[in-house]
Amino acid sequence: MESKKATSVLSDIMQKLSSIGKPEEVKEEVVELSEEITEEEVKEEEVVLAEEDEVAEEIVEEVLEEEEVVEEELDEEKYVSREEFENAIADIKAMFIEVSNGYQEEKLEMSAQIEDLSKAPASEPLSHSPEAELSSKKQVLFSQKRKGSTMDRVLSKMNRK
Repeated sequence: MESKKATSVLSDIMQKLSSIGKPEEVKEEVVELSEEITEEEVKEEEVVLAEEDEVAEEIVEEVLEEEEVVEEELDEEKYVSREEFENAIADIKAMFIEVSNGYQEEKLEMSAQIEDLSKAPASEPLSHSPEAELSSKKQVLFSQKRKGSTMDRVLSKMNRK
């Protein structure tokens, strides 16, 4: 609903603005002067019309100012200024330098750790002892009562070797 209101308001403003640039059509009315109309009444009507024109001009000026503000906001949102762009690039470069310095520091720490580890001897050399008993592995047996197939016989012979 708000968009309908906004579009109707904008269309009204555009109609009023388009009528400002065009010369107003003068409607000539033939008025017969009678004794009832006095000069004072004519002056009062002119003052009232002048006041209405001033109010209309003020409204048009306000609408124009609002439109300029809206256009400026749209322009600001639409484009990035040169300074903002350069500041953003400088920030990105600074972050890149910080990250690369962090990686270099990590490399130095890792190389120092590697040197320390290489200087230290191994704790104990490993040796094979054939006398140690191996723990028996648990085997899960499935469908022991079924008849063996050719595949079962092949696999069992392969497994024995």
